[in-house]
Amino acid sequence: MKGMLGRKLGMSRVYEDGRKITPVTLIDVDDCYVIQSKTVASDGYAAVQLGISRRKRATKPLRGHLKKAKLSHSPLRIMELRGEFEGEVKAGTKFDTTLFAPGDKVDVIGWTKGRGFAGGMKRHGWHGGPETHGSNHHRRIGSAGQTTYPGRVLKGHSMPGHYGNERQTIHNLRVVKVDPERNLLYLKGSVPGPTGGVLLIRKVEA
Repeated sequence: MKGMLGRKLGMSRVYEDGRKITPVTLIDVDDCYVIQSKTVASDGYAAVQLGISRRKRATKPLRGHLKKAKLSHSPLRIMELRGEFEGEVKAGTKFDTTLFAPGDKVDVIGWTKGRGFAGGMKRHGWHGGPETHGSNHHRRIGSAGQTTYPGRVLKGHSMPGHYGNERQTIHNLRVVKVDPERNLLYLKGSVPGPTGGVLLIRKVEA
């Protein structure tokens, strides 16, 4: 298992074979450190705990947890990557772009943009009601409980509500380019989340 954390910088495009335009997402993988290495013997499962970026303040329990990693700063985001890593991974190890090569396939896990409270047309793609002929029912929900039977709103019915800020995984994105000097990854296509959002990049094992 190989993987690391990164920050989304935005989208661009690159020319492949001198003529083919490929849309790419730029991901900054600088400042990704191992905080803790978990094993089956000590923790019941194998995983690597990773941290990225920096925060101004950290709680006392977090500062104590970071002592073993000997980091000079507190990470902004901490996530776990489950699975057995190749070789021994010690706390304090810094990950960089050498984990990946052009042509590798990766899964990207992120959080979609939060859009707050949204109506059914935006949240679920409802058709909506008539726009003319005296109708005042343009974007409302319409019938929800049906008639005498069942006479209630069924569980799971699509309704207006909180939209976005949900964990999402995009599978099998191709690594188009690796820039070790600037610690950048170029992934084909788009990834979830806003600019600056933290992503978990996990290499797909063949």
